[in-house]
Amino acid sequence: MEVNKIISHALQSMPPSKRQKAFAKDTSKLIHMGLNENNYGMSPKAVAALEDSMAGSHFYPDFAAVLLKQKVAEQYGLKAENVLTGAGSSAMIDMIGLTFLDDGDEVLFSAPTYGAFADMAYLNGGVPVSVPVTEEQKFNLPAMKEKIGEKIKIVVICNPNNPTGTYVPIGELEAFADALPEDVLLVMDEAYMEFATEPDCCSMVDYMKAHPEKPILVLRTFSKYYAMAGLRVGYALGSEELIGIMRKCSASWNLNVCAQKAAVAGLADQEYYQAQKAKIVEGREYLEKEMAALGCRVYPSQSNFIYFDTGKDPAWIQEQLMEKGIRIGAFEMSRVSVGTMEECQLFLQYLKEILETAKE
Repeated sequence: MEVNKIISHALQSMPPSKRQKAFAKDTSKLIHMGLNENNYGMSPKAVAALEDSMAGSHFYPDFAAVLLKQKVAEQYGLKAENVLTGAGSSAMIDMIGLTFLDDGDEVLFSAPTYGAFADMAYLNGGVPVSVPVTEEQKFNLPAMKEKIGEKIKIVVICNPNNPTGTYVPIGELEAFADALPEDVLLVMDEAYMEFATEPDCCSMVDYMKAHPEKPILVLRTFSKYYAMAGLRVGYALGSEELIGIMRKCSASWNLNVCAQKAAVAGLADQEYYQAQKAKIVEGREYLEKEMAALGCRVYPSQSNFIYFDTGKDPAWIQEQLMEKGIRIGAFEMSRVSVGTMEECQLFLQYLKEILETAKE
């Protein structure tokens, strides 16, 4: 069979996905500190809603997720027409590619950042254009601005950034958005915004509301803060016009009954999630301090993970930790998710042993 004769030209030219390679191993029995999940788990009220909803799973879910959209919109002072829901923010990214990209269009982002955006560009005949982060692992907005030409269709900013955990202050973001041409879509990936504690690490939703003339989408997910990674719930916020156009690319029945019910219940239990956030921030600060004491270069994070440099090959560090039962991330440097305090302590113990053995 000559497969290349029947698959799309875009897929033929697409390099192997780094994300697929990273997920190729069975890690189900390991302590999860590699995918930025919330190891404290979802709200008991969300769990109860999830369990109750299972009895009705022989019926189709609400096709338009009407109640969930209403509840999400209320969080931001928006209308349901400003909200698009789907199976995680990854589904939103797929829909953005289908909606806005033509062959040869360029997608501009910083590097490293979330790998789904490069995949989105390739799959839709687009061209990924990356600008390296600074030595401090922060976005280089001036350099990104210089790259904006007539072929740039989409600019992506992941804030706080994955995998670095660093952020762009709101004032700098707003100035950058002010200068963007009106035919360039700005996509703000805010998957980790709820973990931010710095006062100038803020959402761009208010800016989006104040500038309806600008094409801006803000992406959010229930996978991280709300601890629903396995349920796959995400959403995009934007103008009624942009969201209405994207609905044409939305998959049918793209949020199951259980996911919709749990997400609605989770939104209503902010007291629980604020308590878990406090634990995660405490764990983040603990890890930053202790890893620095081990001689690692640690980059201050506004997320639920930490980017760090041991001076060793990140893939080797990852492999050594997996042998001890803990999974972390490996990029240009290493990334560890904030687990429970017990998990953080165990990670530090093993990391210390690995680094000391490497010196021998």
